[in-house]
Amino acid sequence: MNCFQHRENQGIGICKSCGKAVCQECAIEFPKGLACSGECEQDAKELVEMNERGKKIYGIGAYKTNKLASGVWVWLLLSGVMWVVAVASFFVSYKPDYGTAAIAFVFSIITIIVYRGSKHTGLKC
Repeated sequence: MNCFQHRENQGIGICKSCGKAVCQECAIEFPKGLACSGECEQDAKELVEMNERGKKIYGIGAYKTNKLASGVWVWLLLSGVMWVVAVASFFVSYKPDYGTAAIAFVFSIITIIVYRGSKHTGLKC
């Protein structure tokens, strides 16, 4: 493949921004990529940054983790609080509070659904 600007030169890579072939003379190197011009360089660097942020969000590669997603933690906290309130109200009045227990049960089901969804999608945020 020949360079887009210098048709006689052999291309050494592809611009990360526009996808054009670049030769040694045109290539602007930066970590994790090449650019064909100053205009494409900034865009290409932003694309690399977006990819790195995506890897962190989804826990891919070096960012892989076994931590629970934040949404799971929120629902786990909500369901835990509701279970504590339901049990505490039982010990105070010696009769069950079915409304609070029902809400705690629903929150627990939602926690399980969110957990399974985060495992399925791999989303860690």
